[in-house]
Amino acid sequence: MNYIKGFDSLRALSVIFVIITHLGLRKYVEDNYTSINTNIFSLINGSTGVRIFFVLSGFLITSILLSEKIRKGNINFRIFYIRRFLRLLPPLIIFFSTVYMLMKLGYIWHSRNALLFSFFYLYNFVPNQYYTGELGHTWSLAVEEQFYFTWPFIINYVTNNKKLIVFGLGIIALCALFAYSYPHINSLKNYRPIRWFFPAVGPIILGCILATVNNIYPAKLEAFISNNKLILIFGFIFFILPIHPFAVMKQILFLIQSFGVCLILIWIFYNQKSILTNLLENRLLSYIGKISYGLYLYQGIFLRTGPSGILAIQQFPLNIFLTFIVAIISYEFIERPILRHKKRFR
Repeated sequence: MNYIKGFDSLRALSVIFVIITHLGLRKYVEDNYTSINTNIFSLINGSTGVRIFFVLSGFLITSILLSEKIRKGNINFRIFYIRRFLRLLPPLIIFFSTVYMLMKLGYIWHSRNALLFSFFYLYNFVPNQYYTGELGHTWSLAVEEQFYFTWPFIINYVTNNKKLIVFGLGIIALCALFAYSYPHINSLKNYRPIRWFFPAVGPIILGCILATVNNIYPAKLEAFISNNKLILIFGFIFFILPIHPFAVMKQILFLIQSFGVCLILIWIFYNQKSILTNLLENRLLSYIGKISYGLYLYQGIFLRTGPSGILAIQQFPLNIFLTFIVAIISYEFIERPILRHKKRFR
């Protein structure tokens, strides 16, 4: 897929939102500046960041897979997974090796079960008694990997793209149904069901549906969206709903906000010369977007899922400095050299 201006910066914003949350910035502001309204943190937080990334991931992966299916008649799963593993595994091996070493040395809470859940991309299903701050963020990596092991097969074997849209809408309906249901199921109190594949995959599937619609009706979408600022306005309206949500929408707010991300994303896609796209396409944000996977992964060691670490490397400002330094080193000296090999698998 050709480079799309603005998308790297969306990745950057998503990981910045996560970092803001894990730094504990909201609590700091509430404790020290009581006159400041902190509702904005209902919008600028880790959950929003993950949703942005999920929608973007679903859109890009589906666009790539549909393009391959059109060109070749089917999807080459071997090549797809080789490319995914080349992208994901090298930093992940470093991360897990570091966490395991810190556990063995007694610097962080040791839980073999927690490590196994995380290593096998199952941390979104981990019971609360095995939850540890250094691994907490890997729940989203688990959801995404579970998506990688299901959605490509669905695309390949659902012959009609319109049926694919219907299938995706069915998944969204299941996500909404479970989101409304799980708070009333007592047996789930020991888990975090909002992170289970259903309903957490919902934002990814919305991105998939958007990509499928774009694949079927590219000319119509371009004509409708190009220079149509109403699409962008409605996108932002849906996006900012977490600040003052309607009670009835609270359980499915993650889907509503993700729909807003979809509208913003497709507007940027078809307005590559707009002021907004050019503002997003700046060197700093674009670079943060490129190293966003490393930032997201390694911040678990230094920031945990909140400012409660006891190690020196988990104290501010050293923790944020180390997060960026390690992510940059990882990207420049490990990820980029390995990613060059992706070109061999097309």
